[in-house]
Amino acid sequence: MFFTKLLPSQQSNKFLKEERLTIQQKQDRTLEADVKAILSCRESIQAKTNNTFDSTRILGIVAAGKSADKYFPYTIPKIIDQISETGMMADIVIGLNNGFEAPTVINRFTLLPNVQVIHLYTDEKAANNIPSKIFDNLMCAGKPYLLTNIVSNYLQHRIFVVHQKEGLHAAGKIRVLGDIYCSLLLNSIENGWIPPAILFTFDAESLFFIERKYPFLDLDSNGLQLMINHLNEHPQIDIFSTRNRFAVYQKAMVDGIEILLPDFNQEIPPIQLFLDLMHGRHNGFQWMQGGGTFGRTDALISLLVVIAQTYPGMRVEDTHLTILAKYAGFIYEVFLDVVSINRTFSSIDTTMDKPSKKAWVEQVSRWSAGHHALELCYGRHNISTITSGGKIPLSIFTEPLQFLKRLKGRDKVSLYTILKKIEVLASAFLISQKITNKSLEKPDILQGNKAKACW
Repeated sequence: MFFTKLLPSQQSNKFLKEERLTIQQKQDRTLEADVKAILSCRESIQAKTNNTFDSTRILGIVAAGKSADKYFPYTIPKIIDQISETGMMADIVIGLNNGFEAPTVINRFTLLPNVQVIHLYTDEKAANNIPSKIFDNLMCAGKPYLLTNIVSNYLQHRIFVVHQKEGLHAAGKIRVLGDIYCSLLLNSIENGWIPPAILFTFDAESLFFIERKYPFLDLDSNGLQLMINHLNEHPQIDIFSTRNRFAVYQKAMVDGIEILLPDFNQEIPPIQLFLDLMHGRHNGFQWMQGGGTFGRTDALISLLVVIAQTYPGMRVEDTHLTILAKYAGFIYEVFLDVVSINRTFSSIDTTMDKPSKKAWVEQVSRWSAGHHALELCYGRHNISTITSGGKIPLSIFTEPLQFLKRLKGRDKVSLYTILKKIEVLASAFLISQKITNKSLEKPDILQGNKAKACW
């Protein structure tokens, strides 16, 4: 018998390859199990509803925490007005996370024309991955609340305000979303509620505009209506996202209340600028935008139910949702003509930490920690087409003129402008690498008692 003895370095390489293969197999099995749970949930919803959905209403979901009251006085009425222009009625569910309250703002919603406000309350959360029950009274007495299609004044817009009880396991956006999707929506479907055909997710600061030529926004446009029309015209699409557009927000007054509104004349930090230029256009930047994802209600509920119950430490649920949608076989895409506005910070804004940190860097750091947690969970080989982790895709070099045209923005074309913009991108790349290296050392923990979903 003849054999070749491996050198120590070859043995080490062989061991690393085998170890890597074993890790990838485990990641593949995790992804497969999550997809199986999602498809099972969707099949159950379709069976309970007889695959029939309400086409007269649209369902919007938002999780709200500290500072949400600085946006809602403007964004909620604006969203309801945009939905009214479609001829549909809105069911807006606002989840007030972990004891956060905004009584002055919520009370003002009752003054909006043709709007009914319904207050709901959760009991204490038993664990970070167990949804709280939801009731129609502060004492959480009686049977849990269920949505129904037989209500008085059904031709009104409805705002459901879910007051999540403060508790050890409640902190974090994904926790209150879990209560909404699992306890309110899924339980109501299982008890006979026929939900709206279209569901959309948004953030407290979300505004929807048409933008067919970057960076020029049509501030009088109804981007939300265009999203709905496109979904109705393309029934094969399961999930449909706006493109992301960052903006620095400034103080303003609306009806005597101080709020925050986007200031599109302010420059945004370099990494956020790069993401704006790339999102939806290039491989590795194809995630659904949490501040403006629209889709078939059964698909989105199934995805968020599984994410909330399985990964209570998730802080980038929009990217997570996209990965699972891809492998579940859902048809999804980013719509380049509509943007949802996402707040970022100016280059001089700092956090309240001691010592203070640059707010925009901390924002990117959260995304990076979430990305690397997903990479550990599912494997880079499974997620790289959706989220690149800040890496520059080769595709921008195949269409350099288009990229440079977007990069110049409103500025006139000149050698100085181009060099200045390239300098900004170089800065973004260097800072991004530092953030990436830091997040590699401390990625988010997605499961177990140490999972934290807040910041």
